[in-house]
Amino acid sequence: MRNMNHLITIVLFVLSTSLFAQDSHDEIVAIWKAEETNVEIYKEGNTYLGNPINAEGERNTEIEVLNLKYKEGKWVGKIYSKKRGRLLDVECQVEGDKLHLEVTARLISADLQWSRAK
Repeated sequence: MRNMNHLITIVLFVLSTSLFAQDSHDEIVAIWKAEETNVEIYKEGNTYLGNPINAEGERNTEIEVLNLKYKEGKWVGKIYSKKRGRLLDVECQVEGDKLHLEVTARLISADLQWSRAK
């Protein structure tokens, strides 16, 4: 019985540690000030989605700006380029209140920085 209690304690510890580790990836979940608008990034399943916010603070779900997955310490996926009218590759990293985005279109890349809305 004593060994069973130890086993249960170890299993609960491992499960709680992995649950807290997953929550740390959610630091990207916020409203971010982009160049022309605010973008709300939220989690849906294992995907992080971004939609513009209108003047009333409501999410416009008809326009998907970002579609990301967390892989190897960063968020990778697609970002909509209004200028080009298509989806481009993007890698994102959060550093404090800044979101760094590296956008790639074929061989050309550009760096963007968004700020967390307060």
